[in-house]
Amino acid sequence: MKLYKQGSTGREVRDIQARLVAAGFLAPGSAELDRGEFSAETDKAVRAFQQARGLRADGIVGPDTWPALVEASRVLGSRFLYLREPPLRGDDVADLKRRLNALGFYSGKESGIFDQPTAVAVEQFQRNSGLVPDGIVGTSTVEALLRLSRVTKNMSVASVREFERGLPSGGIFERRIMLDAGHGYPPDPGETGPTGLRESEVSESIIEELGEMLVDAGAVVFYSRRRGEYLPLDAREAAAHQQSVELMLSIHLNSSDSPQACGASCYFFSSGNYRSPYGHRLANHVQDALVDECGLVDCRAHGRAYRLLRETRMPVVIVEPAFITNPREESLLGEQAFLNSIAGAIATATGRYFNGEKATGED
Repeated sequence: MKLYKQGSTGREVRDIQARLVAAGFLAPGSAELDRGEFSAETDKAVRAFQQARGLRADGIVGPDTWPALVEASRVLGSRFLYLREPPLRGDDVADLKRRLNALGFYSGKESGIFDQPTAVAVEQFQRNSGLVPDGIVGTSTVEALLRLSRVTKNMSVASVREFERGLPSGGIFERRIMLDAGHGYPPDPGETGPTGLRESEVSESIIEELGEMLVDAGAVVFYSRRRGEYLPLDAREAAAHQQSVELMLSIHLNSSDSPQACGASCYFFSSGNYRSPYGHRLANHVQDALVDECGLVDCRAHGRAYRLLRETRMPVVIVEPAFITNPREESLLGEQAFLNSIAGAIATATGRYFNGEKATGED
C-alpha cells in the first residue's frame, strides 16, 4: 500500500486523522484537520498511536499501522462477533479475548482475530452464564461479560495455559519451520545502507544459509518467498498457515537516522497482559546467540504487536541482527563470513528452543 507521512495530503490523510481523533490521539480542533495535511501534529499523534499499539513508532502509516487504525475503531458490542472465514478482526475482538482470558475461559493468543479457540471460549462462557451456547457474541453475551469483568482482576490465563500445554521439546528433527526474508526487491528493497546495500538482499542471503543449516540438523524448512520475489504480508501469513509450520523466523535489518546506532534485536508477540511464551523463549535464545557468537551489541528482545507477529497462529520471531544504516555494520553485512555467523547463531538458538531449554528472563 501507499505510505503516508509528513508532507502527505488529501482524502486519505483526512481519513487517517479522523481515526486518530476517534482513538483519542489527535485533538479534534487541530488545524491540520481542515487542511488535510500530514504535518507535525499528525506525525506526533501517529507516533503516539504506534507506541501505544506496540508498533514501530516511525510516524509512517503503512501496512502495519493502517490496519491497526481500522481495528482501533471497533468497540466490543458495536457488532456481532462469531467464527467465520476470513476471520473477524478488530479491537473489539482483542477486548473480548482479554475479558475471556481474565475470567479463565482460554481464548488463545490475545490478538484481534476471532479464531477457533475464541469461539470455543465464547461457548464455554455462555454455558457457564446460562446463555444459549451459540458462539455468537451479541448483546446478552456482551452484557454478561461486562458485568463479570467489573468484579474480576485484570489477569490473563493465556500464557499460563500455553505453558501448561507445554513448550516444544525433544529436538529439532522433522520440525516444520518457515523462513521469511523481509521485503523483496523489486519493488521493495527495505532499508538501504550508506553504500547502497539492500536489506531485502542481505535477508535473502542469511535465509539461504540458515535454511541449509536447519535442513542439515533434520528440520523441514519452507520459505515464504523466493530470491528476488515480493509477496505482501497476508500472502506470507497464508503460506505459513497452509504449511502448518511450528514456527516462523523473519529476517530483517534495523535502521536509524543516527549512523552510530548499532546492534542486534529480536521481536516476539506481546499485547496488553499477554506475552507469547513461545515467542519470548525463542526470541531470547536468538538474541543471546547473536550477542555471544557474533559479538553484536545487545539491543535486547522486545514484545511487540507487529502485524506478522499478531496475525499468525504459530510463534513468529522477527530478527534484526544489525543496523544497515551503521557504516561499520553495513560493511560486515557485505561479508559472507559474517552472514554465515548470523545464520549459525540463529540455527543454534532454534535448536535450543526445540530442545526445550529455558531462555533469559524465564521464571
